[in-house]
Amino acid sequence: MATGGGRAEVAKGRTSRIFGVNPRPRGIGASARVTLQHVGSEQSGARQPAVGHVCSRSYHETKCGKLRSTSLTTVESLPWEVLLKIFTYLDVSCLLCAGCVSKRFYHMSNDNLIWHRIYCSYFVSKSKAWKPKAVVIATEKLSRISIQDSPPGFWKKEYIRKCTSSGTRGVGLLLKSINRYTGLPSKFREAVKALGITWMIALRERTGKEHVHEQSKACFSDTSATLCWNSAVWPPLCGLKTLCVYGITPLFRPSKTAGMHGPRRRSLLVEYDLTTLEESSTFIGCDKLVKLRCLYPGLLLGCWQEDGELAVIFANLHFHQLIEKSTLGSVSCPYMPPPHDPVPDDVVSEYGLLGYHCHIALHNGRSSCMSGSFHNLFCRKESVQNGFLQIMIISLENESQHSTISGSIYIPWNTEILKGKIQHCCLMDVTVLDETEKPFWCISSPVALQSTSTPDIRFSYLGKRQTIEYKDHEGKVHMELIWLEEQQQYFIVNLVLYLSVRKVNAWFSTSY
Repeated sequence: MATGGGRAEVAKGRTSRIFGVNPRPRGIGASARVTLQHVGSEQSGARQPAVGHVCSRSYHETKCGKLRSTSLTTVESLPWEVLLKIFTYLDVSCLLCAGCVSKRFYHMSNDNLIWHRIYCSYFVSKSKAWKPKAVVIATEKLSRISIQDSPPGFWKKEYIRKCTSSGTRGVGLLLKSINRYTGLPSKFREAVKALGITWMIALRERTGKEHVHEQSKACFSDTSATLCWNSAVWPPLCGLKTLCVYGITPLFRPSKTAGMHGPRRRSLLVEYDLTTLEESSTFIGCDKLVKLRCLYPGLLLGCWQEDGELAVIFANLHFHQLIEKSTLGSVSCPYMPPPHDPVPDDVVSEYGLLGYHCHIALHNGRSSCMSGSFHNLFCRKESVQNGFLQIMIISLENESQHSTISGSIYIPWNTEILKGKIQHCCLMDVTVLDETEKPFWCISSPVALQSTSTPDIRFSYLGKRQTIEYKDHEGKVHMELIWLEEQQQYFIVNLVLYLSVRKVNAWFSTSY
């Protein structure tokens, strides 16, 4: 029993020396313990070490019988070799996070030996052939020398590049399937899911503080994705400077990280200026609780009628190059597509005016009320006026082209508590393809129905006449509708597409 007790005392002494605390002398009794508690209570108001530091305090008895602390050891003060050994036990996510702590941690987290071991554990198959132990040791020493000769962070970049390429291997096959009516990938939703793409917004205050909100819901149509962000607490709208929409992709596949929230990458899609919101936004519609204001392209701000603060945010993103924009941009710069190489044609005199295809859809993110494809569209030379090509899709005089809209036109909204519908507004997707069926002009934007002051009286339609207008620097859309009260539905009686002559000349290398 004495031997066992002696071993216990020795073990206790070793443990105390390891953690930097001297073992209590055997002669110190209850009074010494009371003194120690008193000292601890007095020092409770002193400055505490920061989180992430290893605290090592040594207490020594002075002549007056009090205890005093002698040293404080932090992680930063540990030797390089000890820290490097600790870093070898970290997984990929923790290793990347540790590199953001300080400059010393950054250089240490880029160690080629650590990343080469991680790279080989995932992507290099181990040979099962037997080799002498001396050969294995010599090979390891030579490989270490060659690994250390590489630039710092070389194997870290190789591992990230390999993970990224392996995660996008099957996405190209999904994007090859093209919808014959829209000219866009028919399996876009599956490609987004395979890449793990989500979208988030970042609201920046004038002071520089950033508020990040993950998407609450995402709905997909044939040509666009409608995103919604709602929150119980939004920052004051008057103090906001910018609103940025980012595409978020996981840096590694889910199997490469230990948890659900691994390292992710931001890709800027668009940045909106909120300092001049009243001048730069357009009123779309309202109900008793919420009013909608549109920031082009494709952003809807839902504000409370009572105080004008944010209630909900929508974004309508067109499928064209959305995956590239959501993955290939950076935090501060959006993805820039490669310039189009025009193919001139000297044979056809009206080259650039013929063979257009157009797909137009009206929806609210949840349901579609109109979707139509129009082929073999053209523009005559005399119809090139005021810098635009006028392409008639549905003529007012040709009643056989007129079509109905199924359902009512509205945009639903919901917060964490309330929900509602805003009538006489919707989301419009326009996809224009050239004669080679390549996307020429693609938009996704909120639009509102406007009543016209000069109704067109026709014997076939006796109802209220309304219009939908959209315009940007590349084109315009003009749509006329008539509301039939008896049938409780809209009729599209006129649809005209305007394409910018400047864009046509740059696309086809013409000079109209």
